[in-house]
Amino acid sequence: MNEQSQLDEVLESLGGEKRIRYTLDHFKLALNSIGNPEQTVKSILIGGTNGKGTTTLLISHALRAHGFKVSTYLSPHLQSPTERILFNLYPLSDKELLKLALEFKSTATQFELTYFEFMTLLFFVHAQRTQTDYSVVEVGVGGRLDSTNVFEPIASVLTNVSLDHQALLGNTKEAILKEKLGIVRQNGRVFSGVTELNLKDIIRSQCQSIKATFQFSDELDGKNLSSTWEGQETLIDGNPFFLTNPSPGTLANAKLAFLTLRNVFPFIPVTTLQTAFKNTKTPGRFETVHLNPRVVLSGDHNPAGIECLRHTLQSSRSGRLFTVCAFSPDKPFNEMYSELKSLSDEILLTQIPRLKDKTTESYRELGEFEDNAQIAVQKMLNQAKPEDTLLITGSLYLVGELRKLWKEKVTFV
Repeated sequence: MNEQSQLDEVLESLGGEKRIRYTLDHFKLALNSIGNPEQTVKSILIGGTNGKGTTTLLISHALRAHGFKVSTYLSPHLQSPTERILFNLYPLSDKELLKLALEFKSTATQFELTYFEFMTLLFFVHAQRTQTDYSVVEVGVGGRLDSTNVFEPIASVLTNVSLDHQALLGNTKEAILKEKLGIVRQNGRVFSGVTELNLKDIIRSQCQSIKATFQFSDELDGKNLSSTWEGQETLIDGNPFFLTNPSPGTLANAKLAFLTLRNVFPFIPVTTLQTAFKNTKTPGRFETVHLNPRVVLSGDHNPAGIECLRHTLQSSRSGRLFTVCAFSPDKPFNEMYSELKSLSDEILLTQIPRLKDKTTESYRELGEFEDNAQIAVQKMLNQAKPEDTLLITGSLYLVGELRKLWKEKVTFV
């Protein structure tokens, strides 16, 4: 058995990624039993509904470009769990992660850790052992009871709030925001990309009650100057930036990352931020993996993400648009499919391979359905001409499963 297979076996023994526990009791006991490595590194904690991963990568690239040693925690992964733990933007090797996993497997067993809890624990251990200067940590789900929310961040970052994971977080944006605000600390620093006035009022009230400072990125000037499939020329606070993703969501994330970096690390020159942002790759987020026809992977997995995708396509589209999509069963797939259908010349629904046992009859009846995702892709490619585009979207899990058709592994630099 090779190292990747051994690693998969260890992680799957924890119940797989879909086993979620939205409480910190077990995890805090596990961390305490190994000496609380999460308390030894200065860290930034990044929550929100959409854009967490992009914001995390933008900040990580900037810190690395300035010369800091940076540990980065991302979720979910696309092709390998090693993508979740980055050191200076390079994923751990299968060998490194397997060694860590075997070392702490008994801790996972003793405290009945979930997959996500275990990976988070391994990240904290690795960051401590590498004596990293700063960690940039993406929240998994929510905030208040997420496994990442166990240290005192030097800054808490909140990208935006929309309806997602309602079964855990609540059925309104206001309820979800209150869960996400659990990453804010007494006397802490908060930077947010939230734009709705009523939600900003909740943030303002919460921060004032615990004497935390707060700033909103929509107070910065941000302007898209031009867009292509490869990215966008922008102005942020009067400074020119090139972003490698043309979506309006990426510009919003870049403004938030810029605001955070200029306030927490004012000594980093803007020129360093410009270089870092230009070099930031966001795999699986409006990523072109093939030309003639163009194949774009975009792991938009909720209605807000699909709406952002619609705006991006309006500015970049050429030729006919062929879409292959699949959705997790806990998402409002009727609404998402309808939106994608209105954008597409041809659309083919498939299923997420790892969730195929969850596919319902009502899901299959949304439209033309092909149960094998790879066959669905081939059917669309057979129809597409060189000037056309094949879009694969609806789920990061689907994108990760199909990305391997074109890319052997995920890289961030």
